[in-house]
Amino acid sequence: MNNFQLKNKTILITSPQPWGKLHVSKHHYALELAKKGNKIYFLNPPDNELNSKIVINQERENLFIIDYKPFFSFKIRFHFRKFFDLLMKFQIKKILKKIGLKINIIWCFEVNKFSNLNFFNADLKIYHPVDPVIYPFQINPAKTADFIFAVSEDILQSFKHLNKPVFFVNHGIDDYFEEFAKNNLQNLNYVKGEKIKAGYFGNLTRPNINEHVIKKIICENIHIDFYFWGPYSVNDNNLGGNKTSEFVEFLKNQKNVFLKGSKNKQELIEDIKNIDLFLLVYKEEKGSSDRSNSHKILEYMSTGKVIVANQFSTYISNPEIIEMPEENYDNLIPDLFNKVISNLDYYNSPELQRKR
Repeated sequence: MNNFQLKNKTILITSPQPWGKLHVSKHHYALELAKKGNKIYFLNPPDNELNSKIVINQERENLFIIDYKPFFSFKIRFHFRKFFDLLMKFQIKKILKKIGLKINIIWCFEVNKFSNLNFFNADLKIYHPVDPVIYPFQINPAKTADFIFAVSEDILQSFKHLNKPVFFVNHGIDDYFEEFAKNNLQNLNYVKGEKIKAGYFGNLTRPNINEHVIKKIICENIHIDFYFWGPYSVNDNNLGGNKTSEFVEFLKNQKNVFLKGSKNKQELIEDIKNIDLFLLVYKEEKGSSDRSNSHKILEYMSTGKVIVANQFSTYISNPEIIEMPEENYDNLIPDLFNKVISNLDYYNSPELQRKR
C-alpha cells in the first residue's frame, strides 16, 4: 500500500445523500477524484420507485451515478440486522456485476447500510463517517476498513478501541468556494450597507436546525434582513412529498425574511457577496447532530464574513474564526448575535476576515 496513488483507479463511493443540487463532502470527493482521472461510481441511497433494478448513468467525464431498487425490504434492518446484512451482501454483488469492473477503492460515507466493507472486494477500504456514530452496526464497517476518516475528533473517539488507523479530515469544499475565497483575499475592505443582511444556506427541512433560537433572533431584529438559501419543502432536492414545516411557514410570514430557494454554486456565490454575517445554529440530536462540525462552516468562511453559531467542538480552539457562546448554552446566542451586529466593523475587519 505504500505506493498506492489516487490515479487511474476505479472508486466506488457510497453516500447517504443522493446526487442532486446540493453538494456536500461526499459529492466534492467524487468530483475531485474524477478530475484526477479516476473512474468514480457514486452509489445513491436505495430508490423503491425505480423502474429498473440497477441503473448507471454518466454524470460527467469519469463520474457515474448508480441508482438501485433493493430486491428486499429495507424495513428488516431495524429488526433482523444479521439477515439484513446477508441480503446486502447479495445486493452489493448485483451492483458490482452491473459495474463490471474490479473496484480498487470502496470509499464508504454511508453509516447505516453496509456493515462489512469486505463485501465490495476492493483493494483498499475507507470508512468516512461525517455524522455521529452511536450504534454497533455503525461501528461495524470500521472493523473491515483499512483507514477510518472523520470530520471531528468526537466522531473518531467511537473507533479508538479498534486499533485501526484513524485520521481527522475536515469537510470538503468545492472549486467555486475555493476560488471565491482566493478572490476575497484580494479585497478585504468591509463597508456596511444601509441595512444589515444576515444569511443562512442549507436544507431548511433539516430537523436539527435550532428553530427556536433563529425565530427569536429574527423577531428581535426586525431592522435586519435575513436571507435563506436552500430547499424549504420536502419535495425539493428529491426529498419526497411537498409539505413545508411550521418553521418554514414562520419564515414565509416574516417581512424581514427572504427565502431564495435552491441555487447552483455560481448563483449562490453571487447572491452572498453582500451578506454581513452568517448564522449557523443546530440542536444536539442523538445520532444526527453532535455539533462537532458542519460542512457549511468552510463555505461560510470563504466569504471572510463573521459567523454566529452554537458551539462546534472542532473550532473551540479558534475563537476568532467563529463567534460562539463561551458556554454551551444556546439561549446565549441571541445576545451574541446582538453583540456582533453592534460592532460589525470590528468583526468584519480585514484581519479577522483574513483569518477566516
